[in-house]
Amino acid sequence: MSATTESLAVFGDSLSEGYGLSSRHALPAVLQQLLAEQGIVVNAVNFGVSGDTSADGLARIDKVLGFVAANPPSAVILEFGANDFYIEEPVNIVERNLDTMLSAFAKTKTPVLLVGIRAVAEIPNDYRKEFNPIFQRLAKRHSVPLYPDILAPYLGNSMLTLMDGLHPNEDGVAAIARDMLPMVEKLVHNLNRIPS
Repeated sequence: MSATTESLAVFGDSLSEGYGLSSRHALPAVLQQLLAEQGIVVNAVNFGVSGDTSADGLARIDKVLGFVAANPPSAVILEFGANDFYIEEPVNIVERNLDTMLSAFAKTKTPVLLVGIRAVAEIPNDYRKEFNPIFQRLAKRHSVPLYPDILAPYLGNSMLTLMDGLHPNEDGVAAIARDMLPMVEKLVHNLNRIPS
C-alpha cells in the first residue's frame, strides 16, 4: 500500500474528460479506481476538455503546471490529437504543440505518459501517413513512455461506443483504462524516484 497519495493529472480532450458520461465513469476516475484495487492510492484529476485540439491544450497548460507544482509528487497523462486529425490540422503544428507541452513538463521534471492516437480510416491516407508517426518521434525525443493508441481498445466495437460510434461508453472507457493500467502503474511507482 502506498504511504502517500500521489497526484495524477489527466490532460487531454473528450477522451480524457469522459464525453457523454458521468465524471465517475471518465478515464481519470476509472484509472484511480483500478489503481486503488492494486493498493495504489492516487488522486487522479480530470483536465480533459471536449473538443480541444493540441493548440487548445497548449493554451491552458499553465493550469496543469500549477496543479503539478501545488501537488508534488505529480505525474501527467498527456492525451491530444483526435480533434487535430479530424480537422486535418497541419501535422507539423500538432507535433510542435505537443513538443512544447512535453518540454514544459520536462522543465519541471514532471513524469509524463504520452498517449498516442492513430487517425481513423475516414481521414485521407496521405494525412494519416504523416500524422500517425508523430507520437513515436515525440516519445523518443523526450524519452517518455508512449501508450500507442487510445482508440485501439474500443473503436469499432459498437458495444463499447456511444451512439456517435466515436466516443467510448462506460465499458469503452473501462477497456482503455485496463489496457493503459500497466503503464500508469509504472508511471506512479516511479514518482518518488524523480530527482528533485
